[in-house]
Amino acid sequence: MIKTSLEKKIFVFVAVIVIVAIIGVIAILPSSGILKNMFTPNVNTPSALTSVMTEVKPIDIQYNGSTITSIGNTNAVLETKFNLTNPNDNTLIVEMVAYDIYANGVVIGHGQYGERYEGTWESSSYLPLTQHNSEIISVDTQLVNDGNNPQIWSALQNNAVKFRFNGTAYYSTHSAFSGQTYTKDFDFLQ
Repeated sequence: MIKTSLEKKIFVFVAVIVIVAIIGVIAILPSSGILKNMFTPNVNTPSALTSVMTEVKPIDIQYNGSTITSIGNTNAVLETKFNLTNPNDNTLIVEMVAYDIYANGVVIGHGQYGERYEGTWESSSYLPLTQHNSEIISVDTQLVNDGNNPQIWSALQNNAVKFRFNGTAYYSTHSAFSGQTYTKDFDFLQ
């Protein structure tokens, strides 16, 4: 009877140690780099494991031009295109590209593609960018004439504006083993 009670305590103790070890591995291993030093990824390595094992290179962002698609006395629509390229061997999740729009040096609006990851895929608009692939995103931004810069609005109407786009792309490597988030700042002048 004492032996059975002792065996149960040992079993519970071993189970607790195993659970703590598993939690420790899950919490520490993806960010520690231990896995990167232990294994070399190859074609048979699962993609979720590859995302933990490889160093993530910054996403490449190129400006592909802007066009005023409509303009009136009170508002305008500016269509802006960006080319996003993933230089990595694993898929990246582009969560959001957010930027300020300048016309002749004056901030006239803010553009945004997607939204930040908030814990569930259903609550976020995101773009999966597969390995070594490019995607062109197009953003329509509503610009409002607040009356404070009549010379800027006149330049917009006459298509005599020099645009500048200053912002940040937010992307991640969310997978079963990791969830690192990255940013890439950009500043483009048209």
